[in-house]
Amino acid sequence: MQKFKGRLQFMGWNLPWKLVTADNGEVDLDPVIERFFISLNGKHVKEEEGPDSYGLVADESAKFEFEYIQGGCAILKNSKEIAISNVQAIFENILVWLSGRKVEVEIEDGKEMKLFADKSEEVVGLYFIGEGNSCEVPKGIEQTVCKCGQSDCCIFLTIGTGGFRCEKFSGPMARLLLGRLAKGTIRASRIGNCSIIGRK
Repeated sequence: MQKFKGRLQFMGWNLPWKLVTADNGEVDLDPVIERFFISLNGKHVKEEEGPDSYGLVADESAKFEFEYIQGGCAILKNSKEIAISNVQAIFENILVWLSGRKVEVEIEDGKEMKLFADKSEEVVGLYFIGEGNSCEVPKGIEQTVCKCGQSDCCIFLTIGTGGFRCEKFSGPMARLLLGRLAKGTIRASRIGNCSIIGRK
């Protein structure tokens, strides 16, 4: 089993999935996980997901079968129930949520892959605002945590009705901001390490 630990800097599915280790080394997780996806192809798999983690585990008793098309998509399918789970969409969402945070990865080809937040890292937890997916930025942390107006400002900090907002957990908007960071077309320079608590 391979184990990795470091700060995740995920900027998009088709870009390097950089993990910065404690000694400032870098690991590109993309080829590691793609190799795992290939090794899991056709096997019955159990999916495990949460706001701070994602996992795929080979399990013969699982109802879903894993299918991966290189350069295409990754899904879990159950032809008997005509049911599909879009692994790529769910996993990418969790990668965005965990980007900027210290994470641990455990991976064994053909058997299991688990990616989860390092519980030793203290992070600010945020709540979704109302019915949308923007998050409320508690008063004061726009300076101390988000670094508004500073050279290392978080890319997810925005201003909306009622004050500052965080877009890290907003889906398409978060991916757009990460894409701009990858292309160097945004002045902010840091992927913040906040977590999501839920909806008030």
